[in-house]
Amino acid sequence: MDINGKEKADWKENLSAEAEQELNMLLEATRKHRCAYKSSDNVQIAQVWCALIESMRMMNKLEQRVSYVERVLDKLFKGHDEEKDALLKGLLRF
Repeated sequence: MDINGKEKADWKENLSAEAEQELNMLLEATRKHRCAYKSSDNVQIAQVWCALIESMRMMNKLEQRVSYVERVLDKLFKGHDEEKDALLKGLLRF
């Protein structure tokens, strides 16, 4: 309730549907740290830090996947570069 006795709307209701869904996914991932943040003197701040940890983990997984795709693509294109170079060398010999 606010100082006028009116109930405050949940701020999450003002988020877009996509943002609310993403927030709920992050909160769900953060729940695994419940024992840690519940034991804090400032539970809300500790929960935010735990959410940050989960965000970093998600970002690291994404970076690993992107890195893997880049390595695969580099190998694919590198193979074609070698074929192109061999073809050009062969054509220059004639």
